[in-house]
Amino acid sequence: AAFMMAAAAATSLLDLASAMPTTHVIYDAEADIRDLDVGDLSDMESDVTPMFLDELKKRNTKMPSLQDMKDPKEWAANAQTGIQMSFATLTQPKSEELGKQGTEQQASRWKTMLESGGVNAQVYAVDPGKILFTTNGPGLVGRVKEFVFGQEDIDWFEHNQQRFFPEGRNKPLMDHDERKQREVELGWRKPPKDEKSDKG
Repeated sequence: AAFMMAAAAATSLLDLASAMPTTHVIYDAEADIRDLDVGDLSDMESDVTPMFLDELKKRNTKMPSLQDMKDPKEWAANAQTGIQMSFATLTQPKSEELGKQGTEQQASRWKTMLESGGVNAQVYAVDPGKILFTTNGPGLVGRVKEFVFGQEDIDWFEHNQQRFFPEGRNKPLMDHDERKQREVELGWRKPPKDEKSDKG
């Protein structure tokens, strides 16, 4: 008896379902979409997170071909992914002119200029005349390097402990040791401890 009642109930549900219309007519798709609040369909990037946009840009960034690069090491450096650090070192006279505060202002200007050129880089003044760039994407180090060499008063650009110089030079105008000595004279750096007096 219970089986017969369940069968009758199932049959009546099937009859009810078959009586319902099987098609749905859309009268105003845009109004339906607006009501659903799914965002702007004409701009697929407006409703996504900044992290997703960065990831999308990384995927869509075209790597320069090996033939386009002058140096295979440079191509390999540009192919690296993850956070990359590089440095721009200004000439010593420009470093002294700007000081730490002027270098910070320069770093801020350069960050804005890079962003205007489509390069997402964090830019920091680490010392007077020394600017750190951090990038996260293939090909960005090469674009930063190209940008840096387009600026005035550059002594060298450094990435992965390899120094690059502006066109026409193959060495720095003032090397690390000379700079350290000058920084001590300017009071930017403490003088090195005398090793002989420490051994006393």
